[in-house]
Amino acid sequence: MRAVWVKNLCSVPLRADERPARPCTPKRAPTPGALYSYSALDFPVWEIDYMPGSDMAIPSFTAPQWTFPKSPLVRCSLRWLTALLCMAVIFRANAWAQEPDPKPPQVSVEFFYPPSPIIQHGMPRLVYEMRISNYVPLSYVLDSLDVSAGVKTFTFSGDKLRDMMRFFGEKERTAQGRSFEAGQSAVIYFLLAFDKPEDVPQTLRHTLHFTAPDGSHHALAAEPLKVKQQAPTLVAAPLRGNDWLAGDSVHNGPDAAHRRTILLWGGHPWLAQRYAIDWVRYRMVNGIATTWSGPEDQNSSYFCYDAPIYSVADGTVVDAMDGIAENIPHSGKYVVEINFINAGGNHAVVDIGGNRYAFYAHMRPGSVRVKVGDQVKAGQVLGHVGNTGSSTEPHLHMHIVDRPSFLAGNGVPYEFASYSASGSPEMLEKPHDEMQFRNFGDLKPFHNDYPATNAAVNFP
Repeated sequence: MRAVWVKNLCSVPLRADERPARPCTPKRAPTPGALYSYSALDFPVWEIDYMPGSDMAIPSFTAPQWTFPKSPLVRCSLRWLTALLCMAVIFRANAWAQEPDPKPPQVSVEFFYPPSPIIQHGMPRLVYEMRISNYVPLSYVLDSLDVSAGVKTFTFSGDKLRDMMRFFGEKERTAQGRSFEAGQSAVIYFLLAFDKPEDVPQTLRHTLHFTAPDGSHHALAAEPLKVKQQAPTLVAAPLRGNDWLAGDSVHNGPDAAHRRTILLWGGHPWLAQRYAIDWVRYRMVNGIATTWSGPEDQNSSYFCYDAPIYSVADGTVVDAMDGIAENIPHSGKYVVEINFINAGGNHAVVDIGGNRYAFYAHMRPGSVRVKVGDQVKAGQVLGHVGNTGSSTEPHLHMHIVDRPSFLAGNGVPYEFASYSASGSPEMLEKPHDEMQFRNFGDLKPFHNDYPATNAAVNFP
């Protein structure tokens, strides 16, 4: 409880070193640092109580602290003012109160990993995932979803919401709508864009709107999701020179291969490739960017093949593999059966500190230059670009995770210190695994940034 000075219908806390703009008489001698009540112009002194479990304040008064005016008319007016103010607070409390839903949707709502901000192509973003599970033999339709994010509110519905969803067991989007059938679960992938870094909130609040089988509508508020106030890991370039493509860098399209690859290890779902990028090199031919020239089934035909791969930071090598043979490009086959151990092909994992591990995958056989335990420096060559493991053509797959594992970890944000890049180009229809793009636009300099999806990138 604390005393406040009521003046001109405003409640203003007063400390002993404060004085109202108009004359007043303290109730007792002030003590430095104490909170006091004053009476001036015969206005009452209020006390503020707080409702249990709520931020709602209820004003009350203590009779000995009143200084009543001698005029009966003024005294009567003050009593009416007191009554009206109390009624206004009570009505406001009732308006805020929410009646419990007698038949809440029997679904659970959970989040994979708390997001932290990343700057992508100059724009602050939050990237995260929600898991929804229906526990009962009833069907619920997810009509829309609201995200209260500080100064912004995002609303998703219709096809836009369906494109963000992936039901368990779906390889690609099916004809199924937004209906959660009995026992069904789905992941919803979020990418929220903000105008400036200070707009990124500390907490996200989600409200899901469902329709039940009887046609009734229900609003389900998920537990607030805290935003990790942690800056992205700042790294150097993993490659050198011009004409690189940031293949499948993080985006929220239904074809986002990295973003939507959730794998389980130890009974836990992991999304290690959340911010992964497949780096390939391109050349412009008749206005079309392509990644190879010559025999399509030869790795040496690809412009990035055998390019040096550089460590993006100082660190210690905690995993390395070499000796896996190369795949035939665009053949639809792998030379080895892919599993958790060899999916990255010939690779290296470097502990760069702060529970951050940089992963470099698909290197050319015989090119890996480091072994477990080696100390490496930023800019040191780790190996050369190849086409090994789970790879359809030569490229460097790179991402950063919070665990020393290619697939069993949480992908975390990272940004490159300096580069030039375009925005997202137009992607052409692919006959198979071939990548072709056009309309890149101008390249602009960026610092402490992460490239747009499939952007053209020049490294120093």
